[in-house]
Amino acid sequence: MALPLPFLLVSAALLGAWCTWLALRRPDRCRLVSRLLVTWGVVACLVLLLSPPNITRTYNATEAILLTPGYSPDTLQALLNKLRPRPQVFSFGQNAPKTQAVADLGTFQRENPAVKRVHVLGHGLSAEELNALAGLRMVPHLSPVPNGVLAASWPQDITLGEEVQVQGRFSGATDQNITVYLQAAGRPRDSVVVKKGQEQAFSLRFTPKATGQFVYALQWKDAQDSLHQEVLPLTVKTPRKLSLLLLSSAPSFEGKFLKNALAQQGHSVAIQNQVSKGIYQTELVNLPALALNRLTPGLLQKFDVVLLDEATLQSLGAAEKGALQQAVRTQGLGVLTTVSQKAPKPSSFFLEGDFRAIQGKQAQIGAVQWPKQAGPTAMLPLPHLLLHPKEGQEALAWHQNPRQTLALRYRKGMGQVGISLVTETFPLALEGKETLYQQYWATLLTALAKPGPSSPVSFSTTPVPFQVGQPLPFQLSVPGSDAVLVSATRNGQEAAVYGVQDEQEGASFQGQAWPQTAGWHTLRVNEKVQAPVYVHAASAWQTLHVQERQKALLRAEALKPTVAHSQKTEKEEPLSLWPIGAVLLVLLAYLWVEEKL
Repeated sequence: MALPLPFLLVSAALLGAWCTWLALRRPDRCRLVSRLLVTWGVVACLVLLLSPPNITRTYNATEAILLTPGYSPDTLQALLNKLRPRPQVFSFGQNAPKTQAVADLGTFQRENPAVKRVHVLGHGLSAEELNALAGLRMVPHLSPVPNGVLAASWPQDITLGEEVQVQGRFSGATDQNITVYLQAAGRPRDSVVVKKGQEQAFSLRFTPKATGQFVYALQWKDAQDSLHQEVLPLTVKTPRKLSLLLLSSAPSFEGKFLKNALAQQGHSVAIQNQVSKGIYQTELVNLPALALNRLTPGLLQKFDVVLLDEATLQSLGAAEKGALQQAVRTQGLGVLTTVSQKAPKPSSFFLEGDFRAIQGKQAQIGAVQWPKQAGPTAMLPLPHLLLHPKEGQEALAWHQNPRQTLALRYRKGMGQVGISLVTETFPLALEGKETLYQQYWATLLTALAKPGPSSPVSFSTTPVPFQVGQPLPFQLSVPGSDAVLVSATRNGQEAAVYGVQDEQEGASFQGQAWPQTAGWHTLRVNEKVQAPVYVHAASAWQTLHVQERQKALLRAEALKPTVAHSQKTEKEEPLSLWPIGAVLLVLLAYLWVEEKL
């Protein structure tokens, strides 16, 4: 509590008079004048410390400095030395000495209407925070981005046997190299070295061996040997069981090996091989009795993919080709035609390929590649021609690059039609490369198969992964008024869910949840519709947050609204106490030394 000034002055006068009387009574009158002056100086310092006076300072009213987390004191001092008159200094999101704390940016703008230009120091402001300062000119003075993951993308769910590929960028803002590891299933699976002081792209891979929900991690150590990580949640699903119809103009090792491999994985397979003219061999695996002698709409409805060779396709009658085309267009059936002729004739619908003969001598055996291929190179017999993808066609397998296409697909109605020039893949199985063999066929069959049932739940894409305390938006294609978000790590704790039912489309529902705990959650719509989602801790992905804030600030800077001429404002501030305290100590030291002389 401040003392009344009259009382303080009277007390100071009495104290000074008493100290003067004591000095005058001393027998030794040497240095009397200096002692009296120092004594009254001590009294004055005490008065100033107990009741510091205010001084008037002049500031630039149209400019302000806003300190955000990560700001550099050196940058602040250099800016204060440059700007004349000095602007006022505010701090947002952290405590900084000799600044005015800002709790709400909207309130800051209302309380400082003259401010038109804001110098932002540190790591910047988010897009939402900048909206509160709309109309003000932003001048960024950004600090370097700290070590960490600037961006990362990985599949949220995969099928067992597929490879997880984590791609992104890492900021190595240190004076030493940093090794980033992909930690999965209890140990490092892949790594990359980030050069010191650089922002570097990375790509890490791993193939899971089991199904379920997993949390992998990107890990690295800083200069102090402290471990840091960002977690990578994903769900590994059981492969979808397909029903396939294999039609061949003659029995072959290719068909036999493919049938055995598909049957071993639990797929349903129906095979019909032509033994001679009018005579066919039929075999069914994981299927009830079926008549395969004629392709009808009812028969084709039972399958997801039809595989046939070019000779079988040419032998089909007009009615069977029509049924096959209708099944592709309306049911989403996939068809793959294998071409073995040196000069095939393109035809509408099933063989809409641009076939090009290879000029010069062609190797008998060569590398065959496909998307997301993992493991060693697949060496297979090569054809004497290649496919040149047209607009709307996608390469599924190629020789050295996607322009040397060996298999492709294109859409017809609801389904996919594929063409393959690779006639023999069973050598991979004979060489013991079953994994490569399964990868190749999984790639083709997944790309061509009839679409499976789509999930009624989808989560919106956001620049930063879902985090505690942040909205988690989602869409439903079913009524969702009873939806709840249930935590799998906190004894079924439920998070609040808010949403709006589309009145025009009664089944459409858009909502958002506000999770309060980190870890796996389940969005439970009803007893049958549920979807897993992972919520990251509030402290996760800080480097990514910093980058997003800096990007938002740079976008705001580019707007450059008009700024009025500089205006000055005067403000009374308490006099700094540390110079007064320093003088008091010097005076007291003199009195003590003078007493000893």
